Amino acid sequence: MVDEDVAQRPSLSEIRKQYEEELHFQDDRAAAEYAYALAVRLREIGLIGEARRFAAECVELAERLPAKTLDDVVSSRQSVGGVPLPDHFHDGVVRARLADLLGAA
Repeated sequence: MVDEDVAQRPSLSEIRKQYEEELHFQDDRAAAEYAYALAVRLREIGLIGEARRFAAECVELAERLPAKTLDDVVSSRQSVGGVPLPDHFHDGVVRARLADLLGAA
C-alpha cells in the first residue's frame, strides 16, 4: 500500500512549479504548504541542503499567516505534493516538524 502511495506522488519538479506559482500569485499559505512538502520530500531522498532551504522558506511564509483563531490555522487540505500536512498549519508546528532541518548546519 505504501508503494502505491509513493508511485502516485507528483514529481519534485511539479511541486517546485506549484510553489513558484503560489509565490508569484502571493498566496502565502499555499506557498508555505508547498515549501513544507518540498522540505519533507527532499529530506526523504537525502538532499538535506535543499531541504533546509525550503524548510526556512516555509517558516518565513508561515510567520506571515494569520494565527489568531483556530480557523486561521486549521489545514484546509490533508496533503500537498504527496506529503500529509499537519492538522494545524502555523509557524510553531512547522518549526517542530522541520526542526532537524532548521537547526545548525
